[in-house]
Amino acid sequence: MKAQLVKGNKIAIIGPQMTGKTLVHTSVRPLLHPSIWMVFGLVSLLLATTPAVAELLEVADVIARPQHYDRKEVVVMGQVSGIQAITDKQGQPAFQFLLKDNIGTIKVISRREVLDGDQIIVEGTFTRRRQGGRLAVYNEVNAIVIRPLNQFDADLVG
Repeated sequence: MKAQLVKGNKIAIIGPQMTGKTLVHTSVRPLLHPSIWMVFGLVSLLLATTPAVAELLEVADVIARPQHYDRKEVVVMGQVSGIQAITDKQGQPAFQFLLKDNIGTIKVISRREVLDGDQIIVEGTFTRRRQGGRLAVYNEVNAIVIRPLNQFDADLVG
């Protein structure tokens, strides 16, 4: 059986224990193969470039700086009002409604049905201006996830 000694980034492999004045044969090899280091580097790079989870924003913050949030993921919460059943561009049923917090109001488009007066959290993509035929739509969130406020995740708070 061979024993292995770890020294820095190298492993010394020592042959079976010898007695007397016999020389011990050793060989030195890298601790990890270079391709393993490349995998670690790639994973680190991917983790460094992975977008962070969007923080919870007030509706007024998004409306005050629409150019900053345009086409970015946002998380807002508030009360639902003014629900309308609509058909999206693909001909699928959807809903549009207003989401109001204490300070502002923003339009939300969702495939999930909500009820007037619901307190919800909306995660989605904010668009400051979208052209819908002859009509331009401003300050709209295309909802990806809608959750009741009682399912609030504290990790969303920045």
